[in-house]
Amino acid sequence: MSKPQPSSFTTPAKRTGIRSVVPYTSLHVFRDKRMERVGCEMARKYVGPMEPKKFLDDFLPRGQRRTKLFTAHVQQQLYNVGYGTGVRAEKDMYEPLMTVLADFCPDIRLVDTSDDADDTTWAHQPGLIKPDISAYTKESGVDRNDISRTEFWMELKWYDTADGFDDTENMSFEKVAMQARDTRAQLSTYAGAQLVSQFRTHAFSVQLTRGYARLIRWDREGAIVTKKFCYYNEPHLVDFLWRYNHASSEARGYDPTVVEITNPARAQEVRDALEMDATDRVWEFTIIDEQGEKHVFTGGKLEFRGVASPAGRSTRGFLVLDHQGERRYLKDTWRILNSAIQKEGDVYAVLKQHNVSHVPDVVASGDAVGSWQVTKTSKYRTISPQAAQLELRLHQHYFIVFAQVGTTIKNFKDSHELVQATAHAIQAHREAYERAKVLHRDVSAGNILITQEGEGLLIDWEFSKPLDSTAPRILERTGTWQFMSAMLLADEPGEVDHMLADDLESFYHVLCWVTLLHGQHGLEDDQVKRQLARVYDSWHGVGAVPATGGEVKKVTLNERWMDKKAKLAPGPFRKLVVELEQTLGVRYIGNGPFVNQDMVREFLKKLDSHDAFVDIFSQALQHKDQLKSQTRDTRRDIKLFILDLRSATTSDRKRKKSDSELEAEEEMAKDGGRPPQRLRIESES
Repeated sequence: MSKPQPSSFTTPAKRTGIRSVVPYTSLHVFRDKRMERVGCEMARKYVGPMEPKKFLDDFLPRGQRRTKLFTAHVQQQLYNVGYGTGVRAEKDMYEPLMTVLADFCPDIRLVDTSDDADDTTWAHQPGLIKPDISAYTKESGVDRNDISRTEFWMELKWYDTADGFDDTENMSFEKVAMQARDTRAQLSTYAGAQLVSQFRTHAFSVQLTRGYARLIRWDREGAIVTKKFCYYNEPHLVDFLWRYNHASSEARGYDPTVVEITNPARAQEVRDALEMDATDRVWEFTIIDEQGEKHVFTGGKLEFRGVASPAGRSTRGFLVLDHQGERRYLKDTWRILNSAIQKEGDVYAVLKQHNVSHVPDVVASGDAVGSWQVTKTSKYRTISPQAAQLELRLHQHYFIVFAQVGTTIKNFKDSHELVQATAHAIQAHREAYERAKVLHRDVSAGNILITQEGEGLLIDWEFSKPLDSTAPRILERTGTWQFMSAMLLADEPGEVDHMLADDLESFYHVLCWVTLLHGQHGLEDDQVKRQLARVYDSWHGVGAVPATGGEVKKVTLNERWMDKKAKLAPGPFRKLVVELEQTLGVRYIGNGPFVNQDMVREFLKKLDSHDAFVDIFSQALQHKDQLKSQTRDTRRDIKLFILDLRSATTSDRKRKKSDSELEAEEEMAKDGGRPPQRLRIESES
């Protein structure tokens, strides 16, 4: 039975002005386009609200009985986290929260990482990854932000309006207010960074406001979110800490098929063989192939990593050693479980049957083995009417290992190697299309490798599709955003068929993207960053509406930007790029009154086959010496991130109040800054 609230709680917490809160993370609502994009990709992938007790029982079953009780003193301490004397802003909540929770996770250290971005693990996107509170095992010795070793993390918000979710029946579970969208974008970015920086099947996090909390479980399908609960009246938060502390590594989300090699001598031997850095962790990968044979690989030198989005395939590429010490290329991904999509290993078998060149040989492939290797999010769609409406897709953890080792195309040595590798990839694409009747549908910079001998390999055939397939269309785009054709990006997923011309255009975008980064041209670094952002990273979308884009790609092709403004060094490489640009630009000429449509149709026929592209590349490769003289520009070290060209994205600049801040002020004005409910002291059962 609830006891009366002590008199010390009868005075409402003092309301603080909005300006006193601005410097802290609760109101960092510069819509950093990196986070906003991830948030948009996660739209309609949140399942909830789930009862907190069922969440804990299903995902972190009670093992060792909790010896630390949820006493009146603990409740008082938790109440004081948001409403105690001296708590005037979000930052004031961190230390008291960590102090009271520490007793419930004796083997875990909670660290304030709110102002300590992980720019080591996440160096390619500086200043982005900094959860408010991060948890690490004490055994690890980590005492600062390192998302690659984070157990779980917590994100705190000062206002309840910043809660990303709404438990109200017949309302969208994903709140539509801008501040709520900001929160979800932030949560999903941190979750994605954690998943892609570790070997995990799933991960956990906590979202808190001054009086409420939600528990979240992330996997490659989406996220399961509890309904909000008052964490100083209900024991679910402390239960989460206790259960996680005593859970097995698999229950925590660690992949049992990938374990760290802790023997110093053995680890160093692998590092030396793969030319890894002295601080790189070394891993052992266990793969059971389609015939049930066990394969063990060691290493894990990262060659390719996906984006910070929790949902999706999260493809990564690693250099590893086989049992004989031979170098291999290991691809770690989460394949879509759909009858219309073949396992990638099966696709390679078909390609080899048809003697397709410039594709790698498969050493081993198979689904990962373990308890959580298939995503679980969609299993819980029945928990609420809102969740039942979601269209989620099961993903299965999958490994495939190739005999040939390569580096991504952006690491080319000179223009000859770049052109030759791309030409080889186009040849593989052509032979697959004409002989095996397969269309690749995901041409990207990460899917064209260059071997030590300079051969180009076209990989990642998971999204390929037989030309005669009658399988139902999947209402999501296939491809990598930066390199997809403008035509595919302009419409919502599923509205336009993916054609041969789209893949040919993708080869062109790969070539231009790599050239802008490391080719020979006269552009300044700021001009390069701007062009990469506006052409390859730009998009627009709100809430659950699928993102669209491609407008600037159309314009640049139409206006022949690479020809007229890219300041390419003269020679055969420039001629190659310009001819490709002219060939593709016809796709976007439009239907103006002065356009000769008969001529347009004639030019478009060039994109019905590979012939035009093959001829253009063949002509360029006849000038080997000139191409070799154009070496890779290694001076340009551009951090790839999505620029918001409309406003600054750093949190330390002065700014006007955002819409979400005004919403928060209005909400606080209504309730006078009071706690969400009276403190209820109960004895624990």
